[in-house]
Amino acid sequence: MQRSAPDIWLYLLVFLLMTIGILNLYSIEGFPDLSWKHTYTKQLLWAIIGSFIMGLSTLVEGQSWRYFSYSLYAFWLLIMLITVFIAREINGTRAWLEVGALRIQPSEFMKISTILAVSNYLTRYNFRWNSWRDRLWVGLLVGMPVLLTLLQKDTGTALTYIAFLAPFFRWNLSAWIIGIPFSMGLLAFLTLLYPWQYIALGITGIAALSYLFLFRRRHLWWHLGIVALIGGWLSLSDILYQRVLAPHQRQRIQALLNPHQDPLGAGWNVIQARIAVTAGGFTGRGYGKGLQSKLDFIPQRHTDFAFCGIAEEWGWVGSSTLILLYAAFILRITWIAEKSHSSYALLCGYGIAGFIWVHLLINLSMILGLFPVVGIPLVFVSYGGSSWVALGWGIGILQSLYRERTLRLLS
Repeated sequence: MQRSAPDIWLYLLVFLLMTIGILNLYSIEGFPDLSWKHTYTKQLLWAIIGSFIMGLSTLVEGQSWRYFSYSLYAFWLLIMLITVFIAREINGTRAWLEVGALRIQPSEFMKISTILAVSNYLTRYNFRWNSWRDRLWVGLLVGMPVLLTLLQKDTGTALTYIAFLAPFFRWNLSAWIIGIPFSMGLLAFLTLLYPWQYIALGITGIAALSYLFLFRRRHLWWHLGIVALIGGWLSLSDILYQRVLAPHQRQRIQALLNPHQDPLGAGWNVIQARIAVTAGGFTGRGYGKGLQSKLDFIPQRHTDFAFCGIAEEWGWVGSSTLILLYAAFILRITWIAEKSHSSYALLCGYGIAGFIWVHLLINLSMILGLFPVVGIPLVFVSYGGSSWVALGWGIGILQSLYRERTLRLLS
């Protein structure tokens, strides 16, 4: 039987975001000539390579990706392990392999490989969430790349693996599993604002009131156990912050809480990003007229803070339009995943959509001063060859699985 056609709208959204990214880089650099020394020229080449990989992946038989998922996972895991030992440190991380003038970030390809492997494991005929064995294997599949990413000192990329909550939740994972880590993160963040002893005292008071009035003096040991666990986590969070985080990581967190404490140092990025975003106003200064990015007031203007150039030149209108394009992009991916008539394609689609959403959320939160600066690019807009090619590969895989939807009799 003949395979169906790929989804043209998904391709159009990819090419539209790529175009916006290249035009933004072209403006940031002051409309230079076509030369290899300029960032936008390199990104043009990466866009061509990424598009080629996306098209080639679409032509491959969809089930081949499932068959080779564990092999691809093992290959990129090995490459990441090699990177930990031989990569030189760049901007505080050891995440890039250099072959001559070519620089590759294996962690970007590891994301897609992890999606393939985890989706394969979740769709096993005898998989059960209530099985500790299955939970352990899923945890290892996600945890090993996270560990290697942390060993590369790339905390930002490690954080993006929370994207796996999207396919997990779609695959009937209990909401408690999602809510507990979120609550732990919120409590850890509160210890940065207030002494952990005060927070523990407040939670103890709330638990005492709930025990006396809501639970009618039942479940005493249950209440005491929860209070003890929360108190232990609060004290551990304070120890982790003081003794585990590197000095530059603590500086980024302090810059988030009070950027004006060190306006010329750790707080510089946050302050300049806010200036660029607010300077754009409603309609922006106009294409090519942004000063903050063009005059290099914003570090990493091509990568982590590429959105600042769009916000300054196109204002609220342009920024909102870009966010709506990302929303359409994510929704289209999930729509394709649902219409693919394949559990494997469903989870792959939600995994890819989850990573894009997490990148968008963290990147915009960094720029708006709601999250520490951790080095998360804006997909298909920020400069980055590995990111563009890897995500193009992922979109191609999803398209290849979608093309086989009419060949499946069972979903």
